[in-house]
Amino acid sequence: MIDGFSAQLTFLLVESVLCFVLTPFYAISKDPLRARKSVVISLNLTCGTMLLCEYLFYVYNGSTSPFNTVMMYVVNAGVYYLIVLLLLFYAMLVFFRLFGRFDFKPDMPCRKRLIAIIMIVIAGLLLVFISHFTGIYYYFDSNNIYQRGPLFWLAAVIPTIGAVLVVSVIIHHRGKMTLVQRLVLTSYLILPLTGEIIQICFFGSSLMNIFMGLSVLLMFFENVLDKEKEIVKATKTEIRTGLANEHACIEWLNAMKGKEDLKKYSAVFFDLRKFSDINRIYGVENGNRILAQFSTIIQSKIETDEILGRQFGNQFVAIVKDRNLENLLELLNGVEVPFTDAETGLENKVILSARIGVYEIDRADLDGEDILVFAAQALVIAKSKDSDDIVWLTQELLDSIAAKKKLESDIRTGLKNGEFMPFYQPKVNIKTGELCGIEALSRWVHEGETMSPASFIPIMESNDTIRLLDLYILKCVCDDIAEWIRQGLTAHVVSVNFSRRNLADPELAKRIDAVVKASKIPSNLIEIEVTETVDEFSIGILKSFVDDLHKLGYKVSIDDFGSASSSLTLLREISFDTLKIDKGFVDHSKKRDLSILTYIIKLAKEIDTDIVAEGVEQKNQVDVLDNLGVAVIQGYYFDKPLSKEDMTARLRSPQYQR
Repeated sequence: MIDGFSAQLTFLLVESVLCFVLTPFYAISKDPLRARKSVVISLNLTCGTMLLCEYLFYVYNGSTSPFNTVMMYVVNAGVYYLIVLLLLFYAMLVFFRLFGRFDFKPDMPCRKRLIAIIMIVIAGLLLVFISHFTGIYYYFDSNNIYQRGPLFWLAAVIPTIGAVLVVSVIIHHRGKMTLVQRLVLTSYLILPLTGEIIQICFFGSSLMNIFMGLSVLLMFFENVLDKEKEIVKATKTEIRTGLANEHACIEWLNAMKGKEDLKKYSAVFFDLRKFSDINRIYGVENGNRILAQFSTIIQSKIETDEILGRQFGNQFVAIVKDRNLENLLELLNGVEVPFTDAETGLENKVILSARIGVYEIDRADLDGEDILVFAAQALVIAKSKDSDDIVWLTQELLDSIAAKKKLESDIRTGLKNGEFMPFYQPKVNIKTGELCGIEALSRWVHEGETMSPASFIPIMESNDTIRLLDLYILKCVCDDIAEWIRQGLTAHVVSVNFSRRNLADPELAKRIDAVVKASKIPSNLIEIEVTETVDEFSIGILKSFVDDLHKLGYKVSIDDFGSASSSLTLLREISFDTLKIDKGFVDHSKKRDLSILTYIIKLAKEIDTDIVAEGVEQKNQVDVLDNLGVAVIQGYYFDKPLSKEDMTARLRSPQYQR
């Protein structure tokens, strides 16, 4: 029969081998949280090494040969050091499981306890080091036999205190874990503590370390099983907020398909207002924290048989029961979101509101994807209106959506068939009445009718066909300029509009240059015009694009200047060649508008930037602009947008009468 001591050695060796053998299999597997994976591997390897050292301790204990003596010192020190390090990795695993992070930032949950645990780990390691020279924990007698020191009990109590603190964190946030997870993680305190009590009473027993190894293996196996669940969950979860993603929402709705209960729900798409301003003011990291906190607040109002998801950016979707719909809409009208500043650690708060599209589900046979499309379309309408924060999907709206889809199809066909073309609006010098520049404007000749940009640009912005249109119009403009030069006409700089949606392409400047070079016209005859009011990309990306164009020899103007909140920031960061003053300042004769306009003109002159006033239609507007020192205007006062043929005629007769 195997005696108790031999059984202990067998357990130590078996547990150690298991820790080492299992770790590589986990290392090559996938884990949604990479940092946690590293902690689990470290915990397992540390435990395996500690158990191996404990096993070797019993092998070499009492042997006085030089090699065995050295090995006794090494493996025994290893046991004491590694027990303390196991506490550190155990704490890290718990914090990653609960909060997905392990750091000392001011907003770290249970931060004080975390600091206390780290201090205990440091103290534990220092005391082990001191014990090597003082024997306070252990010493070896003349026969190289291990003996307990006067403070041996402290070597067990210190890690136990740390484990108690970690378990207190588990209890405090127990709602974030299942019962099985809580039991497995708290076993790291309960099992070793039981073995510790036995070990203190019966010298020579290794139950504390054996039970510690058993607990680590339990955590390892539970983590493997939980990881598989999390991998499945991760495919349905939006990582930044922890909410369901679009796939999960569609799956949830499809599970309800065919059930009459589905008609008791409403699909709500909502988009947070001016969230780009939040990122600009507080920084992207704080913006992410605000998003996560906002998600937590809204999620707390969602019932278990409802679902809240994040689509992308600051756009969300909720499927809620009709009886709860009004409460959700009221909440989204303005919700206070507290957050801890990532840099200063100070508490702060913002108020977020949303634009909302609502589809009250009236059919049980709809696919989940169709339901979301209907709600999303209602949101698109809400975002296009300044007056309505909430748009409800109606039959009339469905008809308009169908018409929009047809128009989208016609636009794509029109692009293929060359139905789009540039019209040219002259820019005129007020003092001389001389043509001094041109802007190319897109027009769509469809079914015998020339359609204005307002009828197709918003649609093309939404489906990204605008990027195809902008390059196509540029090519047409270059070809027309080349033809005017061949005819001996004076070539003026032509500004071509490029939507900021194009900034998704980091090679945009090179593509523009390739089109211009293919037409063999000078690059200084093309000015690229960007609109200030679209805010999908950072100022840094826009600045890089403008700098690239300048290096290639192109001028750049900013359209609708003064219409957005970032005007001055743009001027500070980016060197534009021309400011095109927003039509709103020209339309109004209010004293306030004139004061702002005066300062814009003065500012432009100070930074050596040209000014063009657009939308000028009346003589009194021309007089005001002339008095303010604006030299170049554009608008119906002098000329409407002209076809290529009419523009050619105007180039032959470039003088206007005031």
